[in-house]
Amino acid sequence: MREVPRPEESELGCQAPCAGSCHAQRVLQTLNAFRRSGTLTDVVLRAGGRGGAPARRPRLSCRPLLLEARACFILGREAGALRARPRRFMDQAEVIVVIGGCDRKGLLKLPFADAYHPESRRWTPLPSLPGYMRSEFAACALRNDIYVSGGHINSRDVWLFSSHLHTWIKVASLHTGRWRHKMAVMQGQLFAVGGFDGRQRLRSVERYDPFSNTWTAAAPLLEAVSSAAIAPCAGRLYVIGGARQDGVNTDKVQCFDPQEDQWSLQSPAPFSQRCLEAVSIEDTIYVVGGLMSKIFTYHPGTNVWGEAAVLPSPVESCGVTVCDGKVYVLGGRDDSGESTDRVLTFDPSCGHVEVQPALQRCTSSHGCVTIVQSLGS
Repeated sequence: MREVPRPEESELGCQAPCAGSCHAQRVLQTLNAFRRSGTLTDVVLRAGGRGGAPARRPRLSCRPLLLEARACFILGREAGALRARPRRFMDQAEVIVVIGGCDRKGLLKLPFADAYHPESRRWTPLPSLPGYMRSEFAACALRNDIYVSGGHINSRDVWLFSSHLHTWIKVASLHTGRWRHKMAVMQGQLFAVGGFDGRQRLRSVERYDPFSNTWTAAAPLLEAVSSAAIAPCAGRLYVIGGARQDGVNTDKVQCFDPQEDQWSLQSPAPFSQRCLEAVSIEDTIYVVGGLMSKIFTYHPGTNVWGEAAVLPSPVESCGVTVCDGKVYVLGGRDDSGESTDRVLTFDPSCGHVEVQPALQRCTSSHGCVTIVQSLGS
């Protein structure tokens, strides 16, 4: 941790009446320097008393905010704090990135990657993933970069889109090729969970360390599943539903504790479906898809399921992400089996579902994440 001491009044070069304002100016200058260097959340202010009095500890009421700021700096969006969203003065905004997928009939694999800014309703093309004409891959965001892994058929490839360099970079491959799997981020690491290898559903779980660029095995699932919903919440990872085998789905909720490296079963879901998606906001998980017409909620703290909203029509294999505190449901397949370009938002604060401007093309089985982007990009 870094310390910013209170300088003596003689060091400030000003008289006592303005010492406070001069000190504040020095503090702001120091904080601004740390902000530019990217280490702002490593700063702890410990204001000393006048006349050489000992430095005071930060107020206990500030401690949760300091810890939250530290978590947001280390873990990025994973921290889940709504206060971590960009402020207007920062000239940055959350954008939704849609990657690849299948066309309306599910015959063509789409190579496109596009970013959508909800406030301006403007789409911006991003570089296409090199040679990535495949579907049923997994995608997630870690520290404002996008990771894409696996895909049909049985790919081990993993690509990273650097939001800073604005380019795709190939990183270490999965140990086990898979598709219809899911990825999530916990404690600054990626987890690739379950899926299908062309012969069977997988129990295997792989953990990626971005600093060493290596994948290692984590504890396997209690039950092998593909096309399940997955979401981190309150320091644990939840795998919900999915396919056990062709034509057989499960309602099980498998919970992974990274500290113990083990799985446990939680209260089963009120549905038994595949082709699901899930996101978490604060202490609640929202589950969409599986050709269901409802958004379901799961509260890990109480191990209780509920219903949040009714959708205009059922959908599966959609993209789901959180942007500006709302759940976005993008594309997917309808009950006719065709891909759609429909976009819906669900606002947890009021429970309303609203129709948004359509995608640029009908898409299903695509990747969908939220990152922060400069408004000038």
